[in-house]
Amino acid sequence: MLQTQRIEQKKQYLMQYRVLVTGTTSIHGYPVFLHLSRLDDFSVFGIRSPKMKVPKATIPLCITDRTGLSEIRELFNPTHIVHCAGVCDLDVCEERPHWAEALNTDGARAVCETFGDKAHIIYLSADLVFSGNNAPPDGYRENDIPDPVSVAGKTILEAENEIRKTRNHTVIRLGLPIGDSVTGDKGAVDFIDYRLRRSLSLTLFHDEWRSCIACEDIASVTEICIRQSIYGLYHLGGPQRHSLYDVGRWVLEKGGYNKALLKTISRTEEIGGPPRMGNVSLDSSKLIDTTGISIRSPI
Repeated sequence: MLQTQRIEQKKQYLMQYRVLVTGTTSIHGYPVFLHLSRLDDFSVFGIRSPKMKVPKATIPLCITDRTGLSEIRELFNPTHIVHCAGVCDLDVCEERPHWAEALNTDGARAVCETFGDKAHIIYLSADLVFSGNNAPPDGYRENDIPDPVSVAGKTILEAENEIRKTRNHTVIRLGLPIGDSVTGDKGAVDFIDYRLRRSLSLTLFHDEWRSCIACEDIASVTEICIRQSIYGLYHLGGPQRHSLYDVGRWVLEKGGYNKALLKTISRTEEIGGPPRMGNVSLDSSKLIDTTGISIRSPI
């Protein structure tokens, strides 16, 4: 599987930072992979879902494939793992809980078993670990107790627990990533734009609040965590909270679409949908103080 890349990877073996990025087709994984790949002192190895054909510079591998992961360890010997693989689609995870557990929880466990004794593992988690039912006024902080309401949130929290068992780990809970995806159909912006561009109506919740964060800022923070050897649990969201309806209005206005296409309801009015979060906005002051980064509002 990796034979064709063996010579090139051996050339890069002695570089200071050898980073394996998992989940390179995810909304946050792709910009992280691109950003780190452009750095002169980084050698970056990316893996993607076996069903995906992009990004071209990565290899297809299921995150639970321990044999494949072990082969990467033998060949590439990464100093750092940026773990972005997993699933967070609320509907699909509710319908297929064992699948969600396999990719989120067991995927994290496979990464830890393979690389946890040496590499610094950075897990880009999600605000889905909170319910948002009794949100703190200034957003959730790292010492707030998670209380996920969805299968996605529960399995992501289990993945966090696996990562935190390793000696050198960083867990970063992300707000809602805002950016373009490598496949053009992942993430909130792609989904909303896809429908509006085709004149399809769309109904979004006005009372599901999240701290939107630009994918570029996620990538920058990841680089800083690698260079500065930052460990522990952190939150990363933008300075302002936004509802999904806010995001929809931003996409609509940016694209100049028909305003009549966008409608809104309360999350309590949805019938037959998965469990929904309330206000899961995040307090990112700990990470800002630690890294010195300035986080902008992406919308």
